[in-house]
Amino acid sequence: MEGWEGFSGINRGYVLELYERFRKDPSSVDPESRAIFEQWTPPADSAEPADASADVPARTAVAAVNLAQSIRRYGHLAAQLDPLGSKPPGDPTLLPETHGLTEDDLRRVPSSLISSPLNDQASNMQELVAAFRRVYCSTTGYDYAQVFVPAERDWLRQAAEDGRFREPADHIDPVALLDRLTQVEAFERFLHRTFPGKTRFSIEGLDVLVPILDEVIGEAGEAGIGSILVGMAHRGRLNVMAHVLCKPYEQILAEFKDPVSSRNFREDMAWTGDVKYHAGAHRAIKDGRAINLEVSMPPNPSHLEAVDPIVEGMARAAGTTTGQGGAPKFDPSRSVPILIHGDAAFPGQGIVAETLNLGRLNGWDTGGTIHIIANNQLGFTAGIRESYSTSYASGLARGFKIPIVHVNADDPAACVEVARLAFAYRAKFRRDFLIDLIGYRRWGHNEGDEPAFTQPMIVPENHGAPDGARNLGAPAGRTRPHPGG
Repeated sequence: MEGWEGFSGINRGYVLELYERFRKDPSSVDPESRAIFEQWTPPADSAEPADASADVPARTAVAAVNLAQSIRRYGHLAAQLDPLGSKPPGDPTLLPETHGLTEDDLRRVPSSLISSPLNDQASNMQELVAAFRRVYCSTTGYDYAQVFVPAERDWLRQAAEDGRFREPADHIDPVALLDRLTQVEAFERFLHRTFPGKTRFSIEGLDVLVPILDEVIGEAGEAGIGSILVGMAHRGRLNVMAHVLCKPYEQILAEFKDPVSSRNFREDMAWTGDVKYHAGAHRAIKDGRAINLEVSMPPNPSHLEAVDPIVEGMARAAGTTTGQGGAPKFDPSRSVPILIHGDAAFPGQGIVAETLNLGRLNGWDTGGTIHIIANNQLGFTAGIRESYSTSYASGLARGFKIPIVHVNADDPAACVEVARLAFAYRAKFRRDFLIDLIGYRRWGHNEGDEPAFTQPMIVPENHGAPDGARNLGAPAGRTRPHPGG
């Protein structure tokens, strides 16, 4: 049959079933199929798969395929994304009994009905489903059903299932990762102890944001990117400026001393408002070799997302060349914009949607932006159900067909894998990618706040009394319901 190689899984099985009907009674198939089968016999390599599933009812095979596909699409609803341990919402389609299946049924169905790199590790559908759960229902939730371009969706699925960005295929140095997280936490603890009550919008609870940025910057350096523009509000900004942009500790600490006056008007303005670091910084990375990469963070006012279109414009300018005659030319491989959003600000401030809408328009396109939601599960003092109507803080991005990966901030290795995935997707397809980094907030909105007043303990659903919630050494008031509710 012409095009036989184009059939796979259950479709190939259906063709073989029609052929068996034809052999027994040619009149049992339609005339067009009969004309094809009169000149065609199944290839030799088709006999074994047909025999392997000969005793499996078609309904069972279809149900098993539907279960596996449901895990691919809705597995993020069963992933343990909340570091505080609240129960994920789940979904009935993720359960075998919803499809009328038992474990014995799954063991009888060949895994070859589903095309996946995980087939190398599975001999039947029960083993493949278990492998799918390890990928899609762990501490990472892949949420990309809204991506309508088949090539992009297939690439995302293959990347998740073949593990190309995680151990052992892509090594992660656990000692270096621990060392980096220790730097992040030690800096925050020093500030908290030395300047008690000072406003700093601590990164604590989302410490892994710094290694994520390290990973993206490292990938950009290896790819020959010349400029990275980072836009973010206040949460974690001090730590990012100290450890990602290498702003000297001495300068940061000097700004905490609040001088009574300053001869320099610009410095005096930098100390006005509710934070000390509206100003930005930049870092040129050399790392012992010739890498012409500059990482910049423009200043940002207290309107948290106001910097988004500024960063996009700077990235567009950085990637535009005017050295030749004619109109300026934009090269997306010259710059990468990274926008770090708050979990309440992302759905709550209209400038986010306005900026996303420019992402694929000619004249505004920047070759893809890497978005990171620094999701501490609180908006000022408002809870999730008081902040947005979508299931996740990232819900807005679905309307723009942006792939989303939710990841538990207490799993650093998973976060590093997602950072690699984000950069690789952006590099290949020149499209936006969103990381929903789900953590918590260790202190109040301002460190001078009393968490017991501003955000009293909110017990995750189905967790009973307050002592059923994990505390992780943080003050009361830090726990939040799961974002998938």
